[in-house]
Amino acid sequence: MTPRPATPDDVEMLAHLHVQAWQESYPGLLPASEIAANGFEKRVQVWTWIITQGIGRVMLIDDLGFAHFGPQREDQFRDKGYPEELFSMYLIRAGYGLGRELLTAAYGPEGRPFTASVIKGNDRACAFYEKSGGRLLLTRPEKVGGATITDCVYGWTDPPFT
Repeated sequence: MTPRPATPDDVEMLAHLHVQAWQESYPGLLPASEIAANGFEKRVQVWTWIITQGIGRVMLIDDLGFAHFGPQREDQFRDKGYPEELFSMYLIRAGYGLGRELLTAAYGPEGRPFTASVIKGNDRACAFYEKSGGRLLLTRPEKVGGATITDCVYGWTDPPFT
């Protein structure tokens, strides 16, 4: 249960984990049609592209979860001193309790300040981010699958859990 870097051989596992995590986490927070639209085949395409292009760092706990870090995508946060972003982090229910190890491994020994977004209402993720040292920077509306959700953006200036 030690996090390790994902490889091209892990694409299908990443896709399965991503789909299962969405099915477990987002009912009631995202439209069912949006959850269904992001199925296995779509996730295989996305993860193949991420892994083969070397986009960021992807750490994996086999069959339980993953975290994906990379360069900050938003100027407003990069300009405020957050050069990295946690693009996604998911653990399926069987992996709950391994978040600290996964986030710490993905952050890495040379990690830098970063942001992460979470859907308001995903109380487990919000509590985890706050416990790990994330500070709520802002909330903002976002359209997902025809629905308006509230995105909560957290920021870390220090390594998580310090």
